[in-house]
Amino acid sequence: MKKMKAAVCTEPKKIEMQEVDIPEPGPGEILLQVKVTGLCGSDVDGYLNKHPMIGYPIILGHECAGTVAALGPGVENVREGDEVIIEPFFICGACKDCREGRYSFCQDLKIIGHQIPGSMAEYMVAQAMFAHAKPPNLSFEEAAIAEPVTGALHAVKRCGVGIGDLVAIVGCGTIGVMAMQHCLNAGAEVVISDLSPHKLQVAGELGAQHTVKARGESMEQRVMQLTDGRGADVVIEAVGDPKTLAATVPLVRKGGTIMLIGWSGNATDPFDLTNLTLRELTVMGTMGFCWDHATSIGLLARGAVKVAPIISHRYPLEKVEEAIQLLHAGDPNVWKIAITE
Repeated sequence: MKKMKAAVCTEPKKIEMQEVDIPEPGPGEILLQVKVTGLCGSDVDGYLNKHPMIGYPIILGHECAGTVAALGPGVENVREGDEVIIEPFFICGACKDCREGRYSFCQDLKIIGHQIPGSMAEYMVAQAMFAHAKPPNLSFEEAAIAEPVTGALHAVKRCGVGIGDLVAIVGCGTIGVMAMQHCLNAGAEVVISDLSPHKLQVAGELGAQHTVKARGESMEQRVMQLTDGRGADVVIEAVGDPKTLAATVPLVRKGGTIMLIGWSGNATDPFDLTNLTLRELTVMGTMGFCWDHATSIGLLARGAVKVAPIISHRYPLEKVEEAIQLLHAGDPNVWKIAITE
């Protein structure tokens, strides 16, 4: 069989560049020649052995775009040579949730770069139904980041953000700044906090009306000033730290909504359940996306959501481990890292 280069995470904190067999697409699948992968926090968690869905050995990476290199039996929605954006799910298509359209709840859901070999390689296999046409005006770098754009969109849609709402977003990482843009597109007013002055500056340039430096300023005070003490209509947590998770409740109004996109990985974290009850709050989580990719890709193509300003670093495939270590180090000037072919 023909071989390819792949960055294989063989054990915690160890990635080896290996020559492995190029996979063959099965029925309903495509072989993708990977052009760009966006490095995600879940890749870092997998590398550190802190992700419950990732074991070893594994090829990490799930935010990706590339060119269709081969078709498996029965594939008709794409052709060889098509430039596509991958939605990184493998679903059974037969369980009750799949049949009823809730495929993100598939009883046999698998995710590329988690249980399925991922995009930190020259080639990978994907389900053809989840290969979306890349608009010609999007670079492969921008296209690869459609996945977190979609995850943030799914979360914002679940919150029901509307015109005139005040949305408080904790964390201006990739997901936070994408959620911010979706909220602005929905007609909301946004206040967003982060440790990085650079990220907050970019957030302001992208339309955020209010920014808060997490070190030295009080998010709660700013939200209460903006709402005459009422609180935000929606609070979105996009950090996943126990302290920021707990800090969401004081920010939200009575009857408001808290969306927890971030997660700490802990079975339990401190949370004010008393005020959750007494103030009739709604607390939501989010699992990926479902029928949202087409919308996100359209927003990117129209320039209604911008990802180019957040791409801070680029690394070749051979330096994936160095890139993961850089992202893990927590430098506030590191935002989205693109892994190129």
